[in-house]
Amino acid sequence: MKQIRYISVLFLLLLGFASCETYGDYDIEYSSIHPLSGKYRVTVTDEAGTQVYRNYCEISNTTDESTTQCWLRIGAYSLSGANAYSINGKINCDLSSLTFSGTSIENLAGNVATSTNTFTLTEGKVVLNGATAPSGTVCDAISFTFTNSRFPGKTYKAVGYRFTGWSED
Repeated sequence: MKQIRYISVLFLLLLGFASCETYGDYDIEYSSIHPLSGKYRVTVTDEAGTQVYRNYCEISNTTDESTTQCWLRIGAYSLSGANAYSINGKINCDLSSLTFSGTSIENLAGNVATSTNTFTLTEGKVVLNGATAPSGTVCDAISFTFTNSRFPGKTYKAVGYRFTGWSED
């Protein structure tokens, strides 16, 4: 009986060692503008400091995988037209300094194909691990200033953090 027990234990050990395969690390595929790209939770204020928008801003790569340009989209388009904080356009980016900007960019807010409206974005910056989300998670910070030709003379400031996915954030 002892031999059957020893053989069973030996068989289980051999089976355990044989079933342990090791795999190499998988390569993570990033977009061409990593680490700028992503979804951010931002608060937009006007020049008086009044909050006009609190929701999401997204930075994404272009279809040609450019490393010097990216898409920035913020705000929503309503039936009554684009809000002052609604911008959607292809801006310039610098991955080495994690900055972005653009002057007289065609504003495609509302997902239109063309537009005569423009926006200018300045002082765009992402700071890696520069913010703490409400959940306590350390994440990337984002900030930028912009104007919208539909609302001349008004300047808006967006400040926020990279969306973490936690419900508190």
